[in-house]
Amino acid sequence: MTRVFLFLNYLAVLSLLLVYLGVYARPDFFWFLAFPGLLYPVILLVNIFFVLLWLFKLRIYFIISLLAIALGWNHLQTIFQYNDVSKPLPGEGKNISIVSYNVRVFDLYNYGPNWQLNFSGRNNIFRFLQQQEFDIVCFQEFVHDAAGSFKTLDTLPRIMKARYSHTGFARSSKDVNFFGLATFSAYPIIYKGQIDFPSNMGNMGIFSDIKIGSDTIRVYNVHFESIGLSPEDYVFVENITNTQRITDHKYFTQGSLRILRRIRNAFLLRAEQVEMVTQHLEKSPYPVVLAGDFNDTPASWSYHKMTQLLNDAFKSGKGYGQTYIGSIPGFRIDYIMHSDDFTPYNFTTGDVEYSDHYPIWVWLNLE
Repeated sequence: MTRVFLFLNYLAVLSLLLVYLGVYARPDFFWFLAFPGLLYPVILLVNIFFVLLWLFKLRIYFIISLLAIALGWNHLQTIFQYNDVSKPLPGEGKNISIVSYNVRVFDLYNYGPNWQLNFSGRNNIFRFLQQQEFDIVCFQEFVHDAAGSFKTLDTLPRIMKARYSHTGFARSSKDVNFFGLATFSAYPIIYKGQIDFPSNMGNMGIFSDIKIGSDTIRVYNVHFESIGLSPEDYVFVENITNTQRITDHKYFTQGSLRILRRIRNAFLLRAEQVEMVTQHLEKSPYPVVLAGDFNDTPASWSYHKMTQLLNDAFKSGKGYGQTYIGSIPGFRIDYIMHSDDFTPYNFTTGDVEYSDHYPIWVWLNLE
């Protein structure tokens, strides 16, 4: 039995090493190395299990997984932090609060009785934003109803401190509902730009130059390529716990391959989109803040590429960094990053479940 556990331990360590390697491998060349990163928290827990197992058995083998975990200490810090998030803000410089929130079109399609618009999800998000009074608000999966039946763009400036707006829409439904990104600011937006991504899902990026006193900062709001699971894929994922369906080998194989293809294609498009954004922000004449939904974990090439240029504000946070709470929860895929011009304070992941994402926010001090 010891040999069996030892063999499984080696497999767990190998999987962890593949996670570490995958962040350096461009998905358009080595796309298969991107898959282990999706399972990093699970692989990490398996290795922790083996450390505890061998310690319990008083065997020296615990050192195998312990060294592998220690080797990836920087990766561990991208999903878990232990800072004091009640620090007082500096008295010097400018303290700017910024939130990033994928609002899932404010539950626009969560219809009530007789196919009437259901405003409960939207109103909950509105109340949350009204109470917090953020300086800068970045929305992903934003929706504007040009017909005025489901007010968002016209209502938010009236209830938030951030009243200047910049929107970018990639898709529309019958020229009534427009979908995309929106950035709101309590400070004047003096320039607006857009980055059009190659995308199957209408993903894009926008950037806003914001005047804060005598300083100007550039805020990027991005939504990188999502996997785009179909209703059939969600049913398949739910059926994984159904023994009868899983023993149907044809059904299981076809469903698995279909989802793997979608994930691979999303990896490839994200790589191109991330390259576009990094090349753009390298030319920014101003201090940079970047917020958005990456649809990718910290154990990914996308995250590694972006943090070569920017700092992850999560490093001023506390606890486990899960931001996605949808059908396959547990992932950290939403981020706020910044250039060296800023110092982050009190990064927070909200606990409100008004979307399939948690909102995240942080204070940034511009010296």
